[in-house]
Amino acid sequence: MTASRLLLATALTGALAVPALAQEQGARNVILMISDGAGFNGWLAADYYQGLAGQQSYQVARPDGTTPVVYGLAHDSLALIDEIGAVLPNGADPAEAAGAVEQGYDPRTRWTRFENTFRNDFPPVEETYTSYTDSAAAGTTLQAGRKTANGRLNLDWTGTEEFTPIAQIAIDQGRAAGAVSSVMLSHATPASTIAHNVSRNNYVEIATEMFESDLDVIMGAGHPFYDNSGNEVEPEDEGAYRFVGGPEMLERLTSEEGIGGATFIDAKAQFEALAEGGDLPERVIGIARAGSTLQASREGLAEADTPSGMAMNPVVPDLATMTVGALNVLNQNENGFFLMSEGGAVDWMGHANDMPRFIEEQIDFNEAVDAVITWVEENSSWDETLLIVTSDHETGGIWGEGTFTNVGGPAVAEERTDAALEAANFHPAEDMFNEFLAVQDRGAGNIPGHQWASDRHTNELVPLWAIGAGADAFAEFAQTDLKAAELWGTPYGWDGAFVDNTAVFHVMNEAFATNARIMAPSQ
Repeated sequence: MTASRLLLATALTGALAVPALAQEQGARNVILMISDGAGFNGWLAADYYQGLAGQQSYQVARPDGTTPVVYGLAHDSLALIDEIGAVLPNGADPAEAAGAVEQGYDPRTRWTRFENTFRNDFPPVEETYTSYTDSAAAGTTLQAGRKTANGRLNLDWTGTEEFTPIAQIAIDQGRAAGAVSSVMLSHATPASTIAHNVSRNNYVEIATEMFESDLDVIMGAGHPFYDNSGNEVEPEDEGAYRFVGGPEMLERLTSEEGIGGATFIDAKAQFEALAEGGDLPERVIGIARAGSTLQASREGLAEADTPSGMAMNPVVPDLATMTVGALNVLNQNENGFFLMSEGGAVDWMGHANDMPRFIEEQIDFNEAVDAVITWVEENSSWDETLLIVTSDHETGGIWGEGTFTNVGGPAVAEERTDAALEAANFHPAEDMFNEFLAVQDRGAGNIPGHQWASDRHTNELVPLWAIGAGADAFAEFAQTDLKAAELWGTPYGWDGAFVDNTAVFHVMNEAFATNARIMAPSQ
């Protein structure tokens, strides 16, 4: 690659073309809900288990006649390259890169080889179609509209240019804004709502920036005094406080003065009180009593009629309760609000290749969307509110049973050991690809037929539904993948149209901007 081409490729990463948006009206409120790590097959798996494929509240016309639009969503981070334009290995230090290039999603390339969406799992990585995103880069793109390297939060790949996320734009317009997650509140996706950092792993810095920002609601896990099963624990060291900004920051949070006028909550009953809409604070920071996830990592609880067979952690709220509580707080602002709500542990269970708990987490997310739709229809309307339901990337390479044959290994790991799980994944040098198959419906209450091709992220399309004010603007960005529609179109009435994840920001931004112009007093 010549120096001039390298500079051009680098420059293009920060100058994406944005088509004109044809919106007749804007949105007072924008709600972005992200099921972290759920692709089409994972989404279908939970929908089949619930017996609701194509019938979830956000997949059907609402009582007032408002109809959701459905798309696929493409997602990629920037691939770092060296001086001659060769792609550096996934996870390479950006300081060692000479540039970065966007690779995107190309249906013609995707379907020529089974492993094309997770090529960086295998050597060599020096190929032109390898880039899959992490949650930091994807969260940045969804919420700021700009591509970046993995690990960056609202910064360009060099770590020098700051991006402005939609939450900050909403705040600057006089609206309220908040972030809610079922995992640590300073984890990558909630962090991308407002924070700027060169590394998603700098939790103390990220939590501090979030708490000292103008976000009106911050909720998630990461409590240093509780494990993931609801038991009180004694923090081993200062590292146990990293997700909440360190011990001194937690002391400030829980003091009478608080931080930025925020009311601190951590008890389940306090989250429930907010959801019931009683005496609402102007600003709230809530840390659920769980070390990392609300439910996904719980251990040692009683048997129960759940997909995993284990009872739920009883001392934490669910995502629906947290999200409705956040909506009630934010809705006090007469100018409207932005809220990001994440089902963060779907991704964790994808990494673990744990389908029962993956389904549990996706059901929890679905129930949160149900609660949001009920809230909108009781407290707002689809004329003034835009709801976007999507994912940031796919995790685990979930496919239907029989998609590939493990030569000498099981289709699905029979034991939950690292060796057994790894053996059940797809290895192109050893295993045999058969055909692309969607997960198979085994009936409500039964785990669908499936295989895990990977334990990492992939570049597979993920679903997107949008309802309400400004939702039709996604059509301005659409491309088509007919093969994907063959696999997943029927349950969801999807024709294969997909958009790049940059479109999410642009649609949200234009919805707010249009509303601001309409609401502005005449000059």
